Amino acid sequence: MSRTTILHAVRQAQDVRAHRHPPHEVKTTPSFDLNTTPSLAEFIATLDLIGAQVIRGRSFSEAAAWLSENVPAQASTASRVVELPGTVDLSAIHDPHLLDGIHTAILPARFGVCENGAVWLDETELGPHRVLPFIAEHLFLVLKARELVSTMHQAYQRIGSIETGFGLFLAGPSKTADIEQCLVIGAHGARGATVFILD
Repeated sequence: MSRTTILHAVRQAQDVRAHRHPPHEVKTTPSFDLNTTPSLAEFIATLDLIGAQVIRGRSFSEAAAWLSENVPAQASTASRVVELPGTVDLSAIHDPHLLDGIHTAILPARFGVCENGAVWLDETELGPHRVLPFIAEHLFLVLKARELVSTMHQAYQRIGSIETGFGLFLAGPSKTADIEQCLVIGAHGARGATVFILD
């Protein structure tokens, strides 16, 4: 039997099948519209559950005061928050390996997710070094209290309208656990995370 004969038979069979079984309407992903209102209390409770520290304040001066009291004076800090300058000039660093040894990374979070305590950061917040939140020993994340969504479904809807490249969700300090239920903090990232909620 020739190749042409076989292909012709296949096409005829497909035509007959399509006639007997018209194409179904394409199903769409459910919207999961839960009609929930973001809750700051829920967000804070979730952060506490995942091992992040929460601080609330009304001004950046309160954040600066906390940093001066809790970060050693000789420690190197890298900041992407204009109001909270760090000790490292990130624009002068071209090799990300030179960020090794950063004690605290100060980063602005775009928004937070109440159901899991994650915050969204993208290239706008991270600047030239995507590795910064992973290489620093501690994270100090600044989030405006009004910038919350209830669920990850709502978070992905919001991300869909952000026209930047790389982005990530961060939820507390780095946590790794094995089958023997041994939890290790900081093995693959920051050993500590503080979320400063700016009311």
